[in-house]
Formats: sequence, C-alpha cells, structure tokens
Amino acid sequence: MRIRPRYVRDRLTLQYLLTVGLVLGAYIFGAALLLYWQLTSQLYHAEIQDVETVEGLFYFLPDGVLALHEEYLNHPRDKLLLDRLMEVLTPEGQILFRNERLAGREMGGPPVSGEGQSSYDQRTIRLADGTRVQCISHLHFIDGRPLLIRLGHSTDPLMHRIAEFLGLMLLALPIALVASALAGYRVAGKALRPLKEMTLQTEQITANRLSNRIPVENPDDELGQMAGVLNGLLQRLEESFKHLERFTSDVSHELRTPLASIRSVGEVGLQKEHSAEGYRDIVGSMLEEVARLTQMVDDLLTISRADAGQTVLSRKDFPLLALTREVAGLIEILIEEKGQRVVVEGNERICVHADPSVLRHAVLNLLDNAVKYAPAGSRIRVRLKWAPAESSSSDRVAELSIEDEGPGIAPEHRARVFDRFYRIDEARTREAGGAGLGLSIAKWAVEIHGGQIGYRPADPAGSIFFIRLAAFES
Repeated sequence: MRIRPRYVRDRLTLQYLLTVGLVLGAYIFGAALLLYWQLTSQLYHAEIQDVETVEGLFYFLPDGVLALHEEYLNHPRDKLLLDRLMEVLTPEGQILFRNERLAGREMGGPPVSGEGQSSYDQRTIRLADGTRVQCISHLHFIDGRPLLIRLGHSTDPLMHRIAEFLGLMLLALPIALVASALAGYRVAGKALRPLKEMTLQTEQITANRLSNRIPVENPDDELGQMAGVLNGLLQRLEESFKHLERFTSDVSHELRTPLASIRSVGEVGLQKEHSAEGYRDIVGSMLEEVARLTQMVDDLLTISRADAGQTVLSRKDFPLLALTREVAGLIEILIEEKGQRVVVEGNERICVHADPSVLRHAVLNLLDNAVKYAPAGSRIRVRLKWAPAESSSSDRVAELSIEDEGPGIAPEHRARVFDRFYRIDEARTREAGGAGLGLSIAKWAVEIHGGQIGYRPADPAGSIFFIRLAAFES
C-alpha cells in the first residue's frame, strides 16, 4: 500500500529527505571508493620502494642458497615491512626464497609470460587460506642471475579501515537526515507561506466581491505567475457576472414591455362591450405583441446556443450573391410597405464555404436593419466584391456591404452598435419592433465562420455595414 502524505509541505519535506538521503548515500559510497583507491595507491608505492630496497639485500650463500639481510628489514619502525609477504623464484618457476610471514603458502603460482620484465606488475591475488593480497612483481638480476621478486601485503587492514570509515559515516547519517528533514520542513513552510496567504485571500472572494485581487509580490516567479493567472480568471469572472447581470436586466426589461402591452390591451378590451370588428382589432394588437415576443425569444435562444457553443456548422460551397438575393426576397413585403428599392449587385462567381442557414441570419439582420432605419422611398444598395488583399495573408477575402440612406450612427455609438440590447434611439427602435439583438446575432453568425463584421459611415450620409469572409471564385 502506497502511503502519500496529505499536505504538500509534508510531501516536499519527504521528497527533500529522500533526495538528501540519496545524495549522502552516493557521497559516502564515493568517498569510500576514493579512500580505498588512495590507500591501495599508497600501498602500491610503498611496495615499490620496498622491492627496490630488498633487491640490494639479496645474496647467494656459498652453497647456492638465496639469503636476505633480515636484520636490516625487521626494524619495527614500519609495520608494512613487518607484514609484507615475499617470495623469489626463477623465471622457470623454481622457488628460491619465501619469508616466514608467507608460511610456505604460494604467492601467485608459476610466473606468467613477461611478468615483471618491463615494470612493476600489480595485481590482486588470493592465498590458499583465502587471504586477499595486493602483490607486485619485478624481475631483478642477482649475481648475474634473473630472479622474479614478488612482494605483497594483505588488503584486510585496508578493508578494516574502509569499514571503520563507513561505520562512522553511517552513524552520522541519521543525524544528518533528521537535521535535513527539519531544515526541509522549515524551508517548505516558508516557500508555501505565500501560497497559503493566497488561499486565504481567494476564499474571501465571493460573487459580490469579484473586484478583489490577489496581491502579486514578484510577478516573475512561479507564485507570482499563478497569482497573475488567478487575477486574470477573476477579471474574466467579474466581466462575465456583469455581462450576465446586464443581460438578465435587459431581458427582463424587454420581456416586460410586450407582456405589459398584451395585458393592457386585454384589460381595456374587457372594460366594455365591443363589436366583432373591435374584438378583432384587440386580438390583432395582442397578436402583434405576441409575434414580437416570439421573435425576441427566438433571438435569445439563438444567442444562448451560441454562448454555449452548441451550434454545429454544416458547411458547403455556395455563391454568396445568390444567398443575398434570397434574403432580399424574404423581406420584400417590408420593402414594398416603405416604398424602398433594394439593389443587389456584385460578382456572381464569388463563393464561400459556410453554413447557409447561419450566414443567412447575418445577412437578414443587416438588411432588415437597413430597411427599418432608411427613410421611405430611399434606395438600399447591396454590393459583393473582392476585398483589398492584405500583405500578410495569401487568402482571398470577399466583402458584402449593405449601404442605406438613413441618418447614420454617431461616432459615440459606433463602438457598441453590435452589443446586445444596445439601442441608439430607444423610442424609434421600439416603434420599429426591434429588441437590440439583430446586430449582435449577425456578429456571432459572421465570426463563427472566421469572418469580420463592421460599420463605416456612408458619404454624404447613411450607414454601411459590411461582412468580410474567406472566399474563392467558382
């Protein structure tokens, strides 16, 4: 079963402790290896000096036996000299000398090819009783005879010193780990203190206090970056709440007006008897308000689906001018009522890859807006052409513009003309039957296709609304 500490501070301390433990373990192991290498290197150089010394102390007795001046070498000033193991043999393997410390044990067996001829050969061997010995070999001439001198020392004292070193280090390891854990716990707490403060400050932010922000001490470190992200989130939430409040208020206001009108017409109609024609007029007035209310609800549903991202586009290739003429035919009755004239012209071969039903919303709302605000008997010009090419893009863009001869839009209103429920003239819009949603729906319908919608004043008067979309020529 895996145990996971509950708090981040405990997890950081544990990870820090494990890291320090691994580092200390690696350090102790490396230090032991370094100590072993230093001791073996010192022993190797000491053995070389010892061989160079004994080479001049060997001599042959009259009977041909090899002897050594032991009185020189057995001085107790150097324990290495007393503990050395040494044997001398001919290149053919005949043993000529073994010191008493070796006690008759073989030291490496028969000579190997080239042993000790060029330099001091070093190797580690095991004696018959299992003793590990670091041994060097050197070929030396005594009285003209080549003799192989082997000299070695047991590595047990070295291993004993290594074991003592490891024991001392391992005894100190728990103390070091406890100290590291305390230091790591303290450092983790200090590092996480700003995060705790941010948590406490964030808990105090409610729907009524979205304007509060988290203080940022250092925007360049990780905590500062996280605080910046949270502040950005709070900013977006605040804007969304304000938008939702404004949207709810506007919807309530817009729904209340036709409902109040329906109620008023109904109450007036019930106050006295009317003829069949009178009742017909009352019902007709109520139906007009119901139609206006139904259109508003449909627009709200369209906006709601757009905000929820539930709209799935069914794209296909089609001529944009043909769609524009179809939309103009849908509002032909409104055009005739005001005695207006709609001129649709442009490049017949310009095609777009889009959803016709969604794009129809945009064209219909813009054209309907032009019909409502253009004076009676005026001309509305709809033109489709290629937009000027941008140097940074190789894609071709078509522009559909709708120009009317209405009063135009004052500069102070142009930035918000596509906002929901925004009206330039409240009274005139209500008379025309609008709720301030048409242009916002048109904007959504264009932008969901990756296009651009905008406004520019006409010369000398009037308004031009335009749509720009990626297009191709058929």
